[in-house]
Amino acid sequence: MTTKLNAVVNSYSPGRAVAVSPANIELKAPKTTFEVAVLDGSTQTSVERQGHGFQRTLLISALQLLAQAGAASEVGVICLAIEEPELFQHPIQAQTFAKVLRSLAEDAGKRIQVTYATHSPYFLEARYFNQVRRLTRSAEDTPVVSIYSATVEHVKEKLDGVVSAETVERQLDGIIASQLSVALFAHRALLVEGTTEASVFHGIGDKSAPGALEAAGIAIVPVGGKTSIPLAHAILTSIGIPSYALFDADAGCEARAKEKGKKQEKIDEERNNNAKQNRAILRYFGLEEADFPPAIVSDQVANFEDHLEEFLITNWPEWDSACKEVEAAAGIDLAKNQLAYRTATLKAAGNVPVMLAQIMSKAMGSY
Repeated sequence: MTTKLNAVVNSYSPGRAVAVSPANIELKAPKTTFEVAVLDGSTQTSVERQGHGFQRTLLISALQLLAQAGAASEVGVICLAIEEPELFQHPIQAQTFAKVLRSLAEDAGKRIQVTYATHSPYFLEARYFNQVRRLTRSAEDTPVVSIYSATVEHVKEKLDGVVSAETVERQLDGIIASQLSVALFAHRALLVEGTTEASVFHGIGDKSAPGALEAAGIAIVPVGGKTSIPLAHAILTSIGIPSYALFDADAGCEARAKEKGKKQEKIDEERNNNAKQNRAILRYFGLEEADFPPAIVSDQVANFEDHLEEFLITNWPEWDSACKEVEAAAGIDLAKNQLAYRTATLKAAGNVPVMLAQIMSKAMGSY
């Protein structure tokens, strides 16, 4: 081959030649490969034969192990980014993922940052609302994406003169932290004191169409008492969620306490606490303060003169009759099964009281 090739080369370039010789072959051992099998008792199957949920679990577990093993340099951070970590996971597993991811991020020694896009309340903790970035898209011909965020300091500033900074911290660690996660995904929110009010307004919404409020993106949030309403409102509005609030002024608290045979000292304490809380809420919303304000429906907040049940019995007698029918048919006490209020409200004949209809319209942004 060398002779023949040189004969041709020499015709083009006299005096030059080439040499063709076999090259040395470098022999290398093949790289080690690994196969992952899934053991379920005595049965062994391949990963691709598993459900999507387990496959995703295995993937996230491998990423976590990789992140833990590959510690970041002194000047770097490993960023673990996951899109919708809740996919294919049952609720308990999703909650586990959320806790594991947070533990990775909060361990300063690992230098790991975790970020994820989610539609699941299991991966949101209202206590850490300042870590949330909420994205919304407008319904225009040319949609515009807006990003909202809030800080703890900003919320404390909004509550200055109404709720102390120390109280804000305590309330964040309390019941309010477990109630706002779903509301962070809502288009609008209606803040109420407890589950009774939430059930009644859900029932009113169902009268127009089952799940009407949910379909409209309205979240009804029981915050566990009127003392938590300013904080919940400040958090949600700071993160871009229009919110409307409703509370009981409890004008009849003194009479009810006397009927229960409470001591005068305890009665006075309850009355003073209610008056203080009423004034704080009205002050937060920029309304004229009063110990026990009359029933109002303003632009941002509404209140009953006493409480919801008293209002319904007085202004919607058919509702009271429906409650008694539900209790008799199901053999339950509505006071101990507040979700039954939704059924009773849906069954109640007659017209929904004007005040409740106004509150619903305000909450939905259509009044």
